This record gives sequence, structure tokens and C-alpha cells, in this order.
Amino acid sequence: MFSPMELLFVYGTLMSGFSAHTFLMDSEFVSHGVLYGARLLHLEDGFPAAVEGEGEVFGEVYRVDSLTLAAIDAFEEFWEDFPERSFYLRKKKFVRLIPMNDFVEAWVYILNPKFLSIVSYTEVPFGNWKEFIKKLIKL
Repeated sequence: MFSPMELLFVYGTLMSGFSAHTFLMDSEFVSHGVLYGARLLHLEDGFPAAVEGEGEVFGEVYRVDSLTLAAIDAFEEFWEDFPERSFYLRKKKFVRLIPMNDFVEAWVYILNPKFLSIVSYTEVPFGNWKEFIKKLIKL
């Protein structure tokens, strides 16, 4: 059965070199990208979360099929039929591709705002989790 392809912007453990990247092993890497109008948080549990606000988030864009997206939905605790219970919400956002400077519409997992007040986090400077983790490991 044909599965339509979608674009997905990832900024944390789904990026290349991290543990959850196995979800994207069969997906096509499109480009590095930047999400504007978002801040990046490093949650106490050891993974990041993007929230809407002033700033930018750096990540990677992949072309994924609906089965891959469904698997990642479960991993990210996004339940399409129960968004109020979801830890992340999957939203379509415009992402700038680097270095082409083209904007594309891609799915992004954004922290459900209702969880922001109950999670412990550190703000990720410059919105780049990969660089943040490298510095954290060197400390």
C-alpha cells in the first residue's frame, strides 16, 4: 500500500547521532533546518522540548512515511485523538532549510503547554541541542 510522504523537523534525540534516530533510519534526510518562533528547553529527564516563543531551534528535516510518523507519535507520547493527554503536540510549522534558505512546511513536536509548569528544565542557549549536549558531556 502506498504511504504518502511528509516532512518532519527533529531537534533532539531523533537527530542523527542520537538514540532515537533509529526511527528515521529508512527515511530520507532532506536538510538541516531552523524553526523560528520557538525556544528550546533541555528537560531534567535528559531530552529536549521545543515551546512556542521568541527564538529559534536548529535541527534536521526528514521525509517520512505515515507508518514512521505513527511510530514516532507513540514514542513522543502524541495521541492524535487525545491531544489534551499528549506530552508533545505534533504541529505543522514553517522551517527554513539550510543552506538553501527555502521555507518548507514540516511536522514538529512541540511540548504541550499544559506540561510547561510541571517539568524542570534548562533553557538551551542558541536553540541547538546537539551543541548543548556536547558541552554538557565535557563538563
